[in-house]
Amino acid sequence: MPRRPRPIRAWQLPEPAPVPTGQAALLDAQLDRHLVRQLGAVPLLMPLIEQLKLREVVNARCHPQGTASRDLDLGRVVELIVFNRLLAPRPLVHVETWLADTVLPDLLGLEAEQANDDRLARALDALVPHLDALWQDLIVGAVPAFQVDLAQLGYDITSVAFCGDYDDAELITYGYSRDHRPDRKQLELATTLAIAGGIPLDYQVLAGNIADRTTPVANLRRLQGLLALLPPREPGAPAPVVISDRAMLTEEAVAAYLQSNLGFLGPLDPSVGSGAVRALQEGVPVADLDAAPLAYRPQRDQDDPDWEAYHGVVRPLELPPSPTHPTPLRLTALVVWSPAKAGLDAGLRVTHLTRLENALADLKGKVGRRPYTTRAAVEKRVATLLRRHPARPFLDVQVAGGSADVPLALTWSRREEVIGAAARLDGRYVLGTNASGLDAELMLARSKRRDVPEKRYAMLKGPLAIRPIYLHKEERIRALVFCTMVALLVFALLELLAQHATLASSGTMLLAQFATVGVLVLAFQDGSTLRRVTGLAPPTTAILQVLGFPPAERYVSGPR
Repeated sequence: MPRRPRPIRAWQLPEPAPVPTGQAALLDAQLDRHLVRQLGAVPLLMPLIEQLKLREVVNARCHPQGTASRDLDLGRVVELIVFNRLLAPRPLVHVETWLADTVLPDLLGLEAEQANDDRLARALDALVPHLDALWQDLIVGAVPAFQVDLAQLGYDITSVAFCGDYDDAELITYGYSRDHRPDRKQLELATTLAIAGGIPLDYQVLAGNIADRTTPVANLRRLQGLLALLPPREPGAPAPVVISDRAMLTEEAVAAYLQSNLGFLGPLDPSVGSGAVRALQEGVPVADLDAAPLAYRPQRDQDDPDWEAYHGVVRPLELPPSPTHPTPLRLTALVVWSPAKAGLDAGLRVTHLTRLENALADLKGKVGRRPYTTRAAVEKRVATLLRRHPARPFLDVQVAGGSADVPLALTWSRREEVIGAAARLDGRYVLGTNASGLDAELMLARSKRRDVPEKRYAMLKGPLAIRPIYLHKEERIRALVFCTMVALLVFALLELLAQHATLASSGTMLLAQFATVGVLVLAFQDGSTLRRVTGLAPPTTAILQVLGFPPAERYVSGPR
C-alpha cells in the first residue's frame, strides 16, 4: 500500500531578538563583549586550601631558598591540579583548556597558557623528592587546625588499574585486583584515615602485586612516626585504635600492636595462633550466644520488621608463642554470631557442595573411557578436583575396582556429621582487640566502621578520578597520586565542617549545588569590565554563611 504524501512545512527563520530599550539600550551600546566564566565550588574549596596553606607548604619544601619561579611557582601549580581534581578531573593535556573557561586565571593571577601539560609534568617531577615530607607537613597542620578526632583510625588497601604495558614502572604490575580487572596492571594504595570524618592521615603507593598481610607492620611504624609529630594526647585519653580487615591482623601485626602505644580492632582469621582463634570460635556454646543479643543495627535495617539481632560474648584469647613472638599474646576477643553471615555461610556451603558433586558426576560418566581407563588416572583426577576445594571435608570419595574382574567405579557420600558441625558455626566470627574499655557493644559497632576507607576509595576512583592515569613515568604517577590525595583531604575536611555545622549534605551534594555558579564578565568599549556572580541561589549563599566562608562575590574581584 503506497504511503500517503505528507505536506511540506515551510521553514521559517526565528523571530529576531527584540531591540533593547531604555537602560538596556544604553548598556548595549557601550558593551564590547561578554562572557561567562565557571566559578563552581571555588567558594567552598578556596577557604580550605588557604587554611591548609597548601601553596606555602609546597614552596617552603621545594624552594627553601626562595628560588620559586616568579611567573608560576610550584605551590600554585599544585593548587591548580587539586582544583581540577575536585571540580572537573581532566588528563593533564586538557587542564589548560578547562582552566581558560574558569575564574581561576583571574583569581590566581596567571594565564591559562601557563598551565600547559609540559609545565604540569615538570611540576610533578619537582614534587617527587618531597612527597612524603609535603604530606606530613599538611597533616601536621590540618589535624590541630580542624580538630580531627584521632581516637579511631581505619587502615585498608585498594588497587588502581592501568591501561598499557608500563614495562619501565616497577610498581605497576599484575596482582589481585579489587576492581575485578585481573587483565590490567595496577598499583596498590594503602591508606590510614580518621574514622570520624574519613580524613586521610597517611598513604603509601605500593607495588601492584604486594600481599595485604605484608603491609600492616610497616604501616604501623609510619603511623607512629606521624603521630609523634602531632600535639600530645590529653592526660588519660585512650590511645588511638586502628580498625582493619582480618587480612591485616596477622600474628606479626598483633605482636607489633601490643608492643606499640596503639590499639587495634578487627576480625581475626581462624588460622591465627596455630588454630587458637578457630578453637575459641568453635568452643563457645550456642546457649551462651543465644543469651547475649547485641543492640547494634545497621542503618539500612532500622525499619526492617523481620530484623534478627547480632549476638556476641566476650572471651579472653591467648595466642601461643611462635617464631614471630617468643611470648604468648593476650587479647580480648568477641565471638560474634551474625544472622546475615549465617545465611551466606549456609548458602555458600550448598553451592560448593553442589559444584563438587556435579564435577564428580561428570567424571563418573567418563570412567571407563579414555583417558580414565585405569584406576590411577581416575584417582589422579579425583585428587585434582578435591585439591583446595572448600567442600572437600564434606564428602567421602572412593575409587574402586580397576581389575579384570571388577570394573572401575567412582562413588561418594556426604559426611553428615561434618556438615552438621559446620552448620553449627554458620554466622560466627571472632573480633580481636588490645584496647581497654571496649565492651561487646562497642567492639561490634566500631568494627563495622571498616567501611569508611572503602567509601573514600570510592570517592578517589569516582568523582576525583584517580584513574585513568595518562602518565608513563612512575615518578609522575606518584606525584599525581599525591595531588589526588590532597584533593581527597580537602573534600573530607569540607564534609567534616559540614557535619559540625549540622548541614544535611554530603561533600558530593555540596559540590553539585555550586556546579552551575558562574561569573558574568561584561567588557565595555572604554576598556572597563563589570563582573557579577550568576546562578547563586539563596540556599547556596546560606551554605557559605553557615560554614563561615566568605561570600561568593569575593572571588570576582581579581587576584587574591
